[in-house]
Amino acid sequence: MTIYARLVSDRKIQLPECVIQKMDLSVNDEIIVQIEDNKLILTKKEENQTNLFDGSHEDIWNNTDGEEYLKDEGNGADNSS
Repeated sequence: MTIYARLVSDRKIQLPECVIQKMDLSVNDEIIVQIEDNKLILTKKEENQTNLFDGSHEDIWNNTDGEEYLKDEGNGADNSS
């Protein structure tokens, strides 16, 4: 699906109503913005975003799921091998 959006004068992206409805977006929702290969990827930030870490960079996460890794990091755990 290709949908066009417009960058308005104050450098904000104006999303079409069909995108807002399909993504279930509301005023003040946070959106994660990623840049990959000259592309913007917009993702609605959910309550628990640790699932974004699952499966990615397994060598870095030492085969630990994202939520457990972040809990360890928050507690100052040393995850080096």
